[in-house]
Amino acid sequence: MIDTKRTIPADQADAGSVLAEDVRDRSGRLLLSAGIPLKDKHLRVLKTWGVTQVAIWQEAPASATDSTLPSREAPPPIDETAYQQAEAVMLNAFRHCDLKQSVMQTLFDLATRRLASSIQLKGHS
Repeated sequence: MIDTKRTIPADQADAGSVLAEDVRDRSGRLLLSAGIPLKDKHLRVLKTWGVTQVAIWQEAPASATDSTLPSREAPPPIDETAYQQAEAVMLNAFRHCDLKQSVMQTLFDLATRRLASSIQLKGHS
């Protein structure tokens, strides 16, 4: 997850780093736009134009307690009633999709299981 903007000396930027801000020369002319991944040719442009620092996006280290990480535990079993309710809702939501295509069937199955799980949790609370 890229979420931290960091200003670093331009000579420490690596190919593959993503610019967080536009890079301009001393007169304000745009050299490189924010959002581009740096390549070797971009690093040469920075050096040629005397750019001393750049702002890049940096990945925040994932911690062991990060709740955004997927769980490694098996999902709890879903009761048949919750699944049938979820399936009815999802059949309507996917009514314009060709469920014979494997990718659409996979999306349908995942969405149905997720909704069924939600329905089941609300029924137990």
